[in-house]
Amino acid sequence: MKDFRKLLKLLAPYKFKLFVVSLSNVLSTVFSLASIVILAPFLSFIFNQIEQSQEKVTLTFSSDGILLYAKYILGQVLERYGTVTALLLLLSVVLISFFLCKFFAYVAVWILTPIRTSIAKNYRNSAYEKLLALPLSFYSEHKKGDVISRVINDVQEIDLSVLESLQRLLKDPLTLIFYLSALFFINYQLSLFVLILLPTAGFVISRLQRKLKSQSASAKECQAQMTSVIEENIYALRAVKAFNAIDSTAARFEKINDKYNKLFMKIARRRDMSSPTGEFLGTLTVILILLFGSSMVLSTSNDFTAEIFITYIALFTQIINPAKSIAEAMANLRKGYASMDRVEELLTSQDKIAQSPKAIDIKGFNQSIVFDNVSFSYGEDMVLKNLNFTVEKGKKVAICGLSGSGKTTITNLLPRFYDVSSGAIYIDGIDIRGLTLNSLRSIFGIVSQESILFNDSVYNNILLGDTDINEEMVVLATQAANMYDFIMQMPEKFQTNIGDRGAKLSGGQQQRLSLARAILKNPDVLIMDEATSALDAQLERSVQEAIDKLSENRTCITIAHRLSTIINADEILVMEKGEIVERGTHANLLLKNGLYKQMVDKQSFV
Repeated sequence: MKDFRKLLKLLAPYKFKLFVVSLSNVLSTVFSLASIVILAPFLSFIFNQIEQSQEKVTLTFSSDGILLYAKYILGQVLERYGTVTALLLLLSVVLISFFLCKFFAYVAVWILTPIRTSIAKNYRNSAYEKLLALPLSFYSEHKKGDVISRVINDVQEIDLSVLESLQRLLKDPLTLIFYLSALFFINYQLSLFVLILLPTAGFVISRLQRKLKSQSASAKECQAQMTSVIEENIYALRAVKAFNAIDSTAARFEKINDKYNKLFMKIARRRDMSSPTGEFLGTLTVILILLFGSSMVLSTSNDFTAEIFITYIALFTQIINPAKSIAEAMANLRKGYASMDRVEELLTSQDKIAQSPKAIDIKGFNQSIVFDNVSFSYGEDMVLKNLNFTVEKGKKVAICGLSGSGKTTITNLLPRFYDVSSGAIYIDGIDIRGLTLNSLRSIFGIVSQESILFNDSVYNNILLGDTDINEEMVVLATQAANMYDFIMQMPEKFQTNIGDRGAKLSGGQQQRLSLARAILKNPDVLIMDEATSALDAQLERSVQEAIDKLSENRTCITIAHRLSTIINADEILVMEKGEIVERGTHANLLLKNGLYKQMVDKQSFV
C-alpha cells in the first residue's frame, strides 16, 4: 500500500490527462464489446433464424429482449433490401465498432506515453540534481557505481516495470469490469460460476509473485556493484595492467555477475511462470464453462440459446488476456517498486550541508577569514583540532605539514564541501553557515593537485557552464595561464576534445587548464591545494609562473608540498596531526629549528 501511495503521488500532476485516458479506455472497451455482442444476431442470420415478416418488437433490457429486437431489425432489412444488404449492415457495424475501439485505444496510449516519459525524465533529473547537491561525505560512504546505477538503471526499471504496468492497469481492469458486467447481463448463473473460478486463479498467480520485490531489490544491488566495479577498474586500468591484476579483477566481477545472473534467473522464472499458469487456468475455466453452459443450452426449461451461449464464450475469452495482463502488471509492479525504493532512498538522502532558509548572499570578500576554534572529524576520526588563525584580505597564507595532517581538509571546509564539527569559520564577521552556498563558493577559486577536467572541448572545460563569459575573456585567461600557444597548435584549437579526465593532455597542461579556469572566475580568494606537487621541475616552473600571475594582489591560501613555492608567503602554518604546531614567515620558522626546519632540510632546500 505504501508503494501504491508513492505511485499515486507521482501521478497527481496528471489527474486530468489520466481522466481522459480512462475515458478513452472506457469508450474503447464499449466499442470492443459492441463488436463481439453483434455475434449473436450474426449467428442467427447465417442459420436462417431471422424471419422477414414479423410483428413489431419492443426493446427490453435483457439478453433475450435485445437479441429479439436485433432479429426484428434484421428481418425488416431483409424484407426491404435483401440478404446481401443485411449482411453488409452487420459487417459494417462490426467494422465501425472495431475501428472506434482501436481509435480510442490509440488516443489513450497517445496521451499516456508523454506522461510516462515525463515521469521518468523528472525522476532522472531529480536524481541527478540530488547527486550534484549531496555533500562529498555522502560519496565517502556510498559507492559511486551504486549511485550511477540508481540514476540510470533504476529509473529505467521504473519506466519499464512501473509505468508500463500502469498503462495496462488503466485499461485492463476497465475491460474486465465491462466484460464481466456483460456476462452477468447475459446469464448471471453462469457468471457467478466464473466469478468463483477467476479469484482462485488470481490467488495461485499472486503466490508465485510474492517474493518478486525482495529478489528484485537484491538483483539491483548486484547490478549496482557491477557498475561500481566497472567504473573503478576503468579509472584504475593502468594500475590493473601494471600489477598483472587482470585475472583477479575479472574474477571479482565474474563473482558478482554470477550472483546477479542467478537472482535474475529466479526473478524471470517466477515472473514468467505467471503467464503459462494463467493461460492454463484460463483454459481450464473455459472448459468448465463449456461443460456447465452446454448443459444449460440443452435444458429445455432454459431460454439460454446456442447463439447467446456462443456469444457468451466469445465475451469470456476476451477477459482472459486482461486478467492475465493484470497479473503480469502486478508482478512487474512488485519488481519495479524495488527500483522505486532505491531511487527514493537517493532522493531523500539527508543533505548535511543544507542551506539555511535565512541564509544571506555575500557580495564579495572585504576583510578577513577567521578560523575560530575549528575542529572536524570523519566519523570518530578527529582530523582537525581547535584551529585558530586569520587570513587577512590581500595576504598570502601557506599551510604545510606531513601527509595526513589535515591540510586539504581546511580547504574543503571553506567552501562548505564539509561542515565543521565544532567551532566556526567567519568571512567578514559572518559565520559561513549563514551564507547562501552559491554566493559563498563564488568567492573562492580552487586549483587542486588533481586537475578536475571533463571529456569535452578545451573551451567548455575552461568555461565550465558560465554563460556570462565571452570568447575574448577565455583567450585572455589561457594567455595568463601560459596555455594559449599550446592550444593554438591543437587540431581544432579551443574546440579540441581533451579526452576522459583530460587524458590527451600532459600533467602540466592539465594544471594550466585548471589555472585558466580559476583566472577566468577571477575569485576574491585563491586556494591552491598542492597544485604543482605532481609535476617535474620544468613543468612546475611553467605552472608556477602562471600561479604567480594569478595570485598577484589577491588573497591566497596555499597548501604546499614543495616548500620552495611558499618562501614568500606572509604567514606559514605548520600542521601536525590536525593541529597548528608552528606559524610564522619562512625566515622565522627556520630560526625556530622545529618541524618546518626539518621538512626544509629533507627537501635539501637552503
